[in-house]
Amino acid sequence: MVFKFSTFDPTKDPPDFEPHSPPASRSSTICLPLNPARCSFIKAITSYRLAAGASLRLANSASKFACWRPSDSLQCPEEGRLKRFTFRELKVATNNFCEAKKVGQGGYGCVYEGVLGDGSRVAIKRLTRHTSQGLTPRAEVKLGNMICHRNLLPLHGFCSSLKHGEYMLVYPFMVNRSLDSLLRGQSTEARPLDWPTRKKIASGVARGISHLHDLRIIHRDIKPDNILLDEDFEVRIGDFGLALFMDEYKDKAVSEGEPNGEDAYFTDCTMGTLGYMDPERFTGRNSVKGDVYGFGMTLLELISSRRAWETTCLYGNELGLPQLAHALLKKEQLVRLVDSNMPCGYKESEVERIVRLALLCTQFDSKRRPFMAEAVLFLEGIISLEKRWMEYQPEAELSGPDNLSSSRDRTSCPKEEELSGPR
Repeated sequence: MVFKFSTFDPTKDPPDFEPHSPPASRSSTICLPLNPARCSFIKAITSYRLAAGASLRLANSASKFACWRPSDSLQCPEEGRLKRFTFRELKVATNNFCEAKKVGQGGYGCVYEGVLGDGSRVAIKRLTRHTSQGLTPRAEVKLGNMICHRNLLPLHGFCSSLKHGEYMLVYPFMVNRSLDSLLRGQSTEARPLDWPTRKKIASGVARGISHLHDLRIIHRDIKPDNILLDEDFEVRIGDFGLALFMDEYKDKAVSEGEPNGEDAYFTDCTMGTLGYMDPERFTGRNSVKGDVYGFGMTLLELISSRRAWETTCLYGNELGLPQLAHALLKKEQLVRLVDSNMPCGYKESEVERIVRLALLCTQFDSKRRPFMAEAVLFLEGIISLEKRWMEYQPEAELSGPDNLSSSRDRTSCPKEEELSGPR
């Protein structure tokens, strides 16, 4: 990556600045990428011609996003700065991996809560032997050396024991567990999420994914299960086992649409979770827009507490979650979509804005979906997606694959209005 430095005098362009803002220094130096297509965050800001003060406030953070890139030395997974734990340390921390310490389980193995010798609480992902032998969690270790962002789960260290045939990853423990556990009422340590907290979570998820995309990384498994929350309900996106590093797929990338390759996709095997995978993933195509799709489904779950793959009978039709949201939005009945367990109240206008964003993100045509940088700016009230909404084509939602819409016999759906699902 090559950068150029430019010095400008902000006082020579007074109309672009807020009159009540503090006076700018005589000259400022910023670092911009020579190829603007590499940083979607900066492009999203400049393309919308933001008003003065906002553009200045964001320029600094955007330049930080643009100027950092993983070095070539990280093309191979290096355990580098990560701490190497001994098998005995983690065994003691989890009381010999007892069942009482188990907090999660998946196809990769189990996650245990542990307390290290210094008193810090950690989450220990103990990979199955099938996974750890010959299939080192390359993506998670590599990312552990690369990322440093408040909305991405950091990796403390690892344990690789040939003697015991074990490979484990050590993360900080998230007190409020996963977003999925909170939405389904599985967590007994936290109250139901109120509307301000849900908005905070939505923005945190968007920022985390956008940062990954600026580093040219596709997560490929965005869902509430992989969105963890600390004691302040700050988002920490985790589980990077399926992450795809785009710079490693340059020769396999196929560019469609935009000549600068913004809509490039990468051919790879189909991976992800049903309900959160965009239709293109089933053809082996992977792109940043796949994460956008998973984000849109997560937004709808965040609002409704319904699961992505569930269907609901409404007006005699069996609808998937995006179709249900669109139908209720059209009839101005979004109150029937909102989780009834949500404490306090909410602003209907804010719910409608986020539902619209979710529907834009879950369109079947990936080129019509916004980029995550746009989603961040929209959620923070900096830009409007009104133009994209005017181009939204809901009829495409009704003719897509079975990933969202149900393939069940619609004659079994009652004619009367019915809204089923968790509340």
